[in-house]
Amino acid sequence: MFVSHVAKDVEGVGVTISSPTDVSVGDTFKLEVTVKNGRRGKVFELSDIDIADEYFNAFTVVSVTPTPKSEMHVPIDNSRSYTFDRKIQPGKTQVFTWELRAEKEGIFRGDVDVCEGMQFVTKMAQTVVKEK
Repeated sequence: MFVSHVAKDVEGVGVTISSPTDVSVGDTFKLEVTVKNGRRGKVFELSDIDIADEYFNAFTVVSVTPTPKSEMHVPIDNSRSYTFDRKIQPGKTQVFTWELRAEKEGIFRGDVDVCEGMQFVTKMAQTVVKEK
């Protein structure tokens, strides 16, 4: 029972990933994670946003807005976890923005997990990096 509860997706929350499809090596761009609380009368307590190393392998993080409380590498699932501890009120939206600089050529994709404690919603980020 506990495992099925923990493994369950967060309900009533919409997540959208926005970034340019193509960038060139050396370009700086924004990866935006938009979180909308569609729950009726229930706050969404966003704890963390985790982004797969597979995606970040090509980029340097220039900045993150809003500023996370902490950031750490999670070796068990090969991701970087950004702790925000933000309460998103019912019907409200919050945007989390990573400013990234492209460092190497290729196609880079990975999971983006928006977490409420142990439960999460997963979306995919993908960016193609071309030579300058």
